[in-house]
Amino acid sequence: MKKLLFITSFITQFAVAQNVTVSCHFNLASADSCSMRIDKYHIKDFDPTYKYALKENECVFKLTIDKPCLAEFSYNKQSVNFWLEPNDDLKLTVDYDSLYKAIKMTGTGTVHNDFLKAFYTTFKNDFDKDIVKRTMLTTGIDAFENNIFNQRKKQLDYFNGYKDKASFSPAFTAYVNTIIKYNYFYQLQAYPIINANDNKGLVVTPLPALLLENVTPALANNDEALNCEQYRNFLYYYIVYNTSKANGFNKFTDNSISMEKKMAVTNQTINGKANVYFIATYLNENVANVSPYTAKHVYDMLSFNENKGEYTKLLKQKCEKRINTKEVAAKKPDVAESSATSAIKILGTDGKYFTFDDLKGKVVYVDFWASWCGPCRQMMPFSKELHKRFTPKQLKSVVFLYISIDKTEELWKNAIKQVGLEEMKNGLVPGDWSSEIVKYFQINSIPRYMLIDKKGNIVDINAKRPSDEAVYDDIIKLIE
Repeated sequence: MKKLLFITSFITQFAVAQNVTVSCHFNLASADSCSMRIDKYHIKDFDPTYKYALKENECVFKLTIDKPCLAEFSYNKQSVNFWLEPNDDLKLTVDYDSLYKAIKMTGTGTVHNDFLKAFYTTFKNDFDKDIVKRTMLTTGIDAFENNIFNQRKKQLDYFNGYKDKASFSPAFTAYVNTIIKYNYFYQLQAYPIINANDNKGLVVTPLPALLLENVTPALANNDEALNCEQYRNFLYYYIVYNTSKANGFNKFTDNSISMEKKMAVTNQTINGKANVYFIATYLNENVANVSPYTAKHVYDMLSFNENKGEYTKLLKQKCEKRINTKEVAAKKPDVAESSATSAIKILGTDGKYFTFDDLKGKVVYVDFWASWCGPCRQMMPFSKELHKRFTPKQLKSVVFLYISIDKTEELWKNAIKQVGLEEMKNGLVPGDWSSEIVKYFQINSIPRYMLIDKKGNIVDINAKRPSDEAVYDDIIKLIE
């Protein structure tokens, strides 16, 4: 059996489900079946997939859809996009073994699909991601924007002047306008990210403010456009770009921090179905690359945002596998575990183990460091000054926790004396970069800081350094 691509069809809830028939006849069949994937969730891993055998070079698909939708018919490793509406009866004939060039259509729905075929043939390069990427990497931003602006104008002119446009349904007209509109904004928003990912630097070059005048939250919040790939591409780069902006246009070197920050931006700027879709698809693609804590945090966020809906159920097994990854071995199994971080056993200077759960009821500012880390030591004077800013009463509600990843207790305790941390709360999770806590939180560099509220929730997995005066306000807000 040859490997097949699949049909995709976006289905949403509507009042009455109606049937669509797509009949296929191959004059020269070179495969024994066709396949169909219903693009219900926009995540291929979870979409229902159907396969039908050819009988006398023919295959018939009977779909039940609730509203007009996009479909991708595939055969013999080739695919063609179709637009389907309730009660369509589309008949396809392929004269030789090349779908896109030789396919002929008759029946209801032909007027829409003849346009799509002509449109994508005429503007093929405008939608080819490889060609678009090469252009981004070899063209300055002003020239690139001018190019995609002209592309959009040509596409609109072609659409508006198309001979059968008066016969298009309102849904199809809206869909084509969405394609043209968001292909421009997707490429514009992707430009700085694609270029940043292609170089070895640690910064993203922001777009000129003038080019972003029309890139608004209203443009990004468009649930009705979720059936359009160009909108979904735009949504992705909109969130990535704005997350980069919130990070001072610096690249992330830690996958967990990157995901946490993207989720924060998503919740701040995107609402409704688009919010849930982005969290689900980003989590599905990246859950294996983040810490168990972040996997749990973002999965819980998804569950809350969609009220334990379909995405939550579909991602449950995959996320739980990551959440339950035993990257942190318990030192004392008799200690009860009540949260994701309770599995982390930290050795105190008194020789006894404690966990983050033992510190519940207080705000905890965590400093990950090691005796050999020069930048860590440079931050210690700032840390002591930060400590002094709090009143004795406030200090009863705050713990400054210094967690070392030194290889031995001797190195750790000697360093505590050298930097003057004897009066602070100290802990050791030995192992250097192989330590359990480094694996759990995917710490790629130190010093690293983390802020935990009184309930034991990590509110900032990449908290500000003690040299940043704003960290004082972050802690005060959690005390009050």
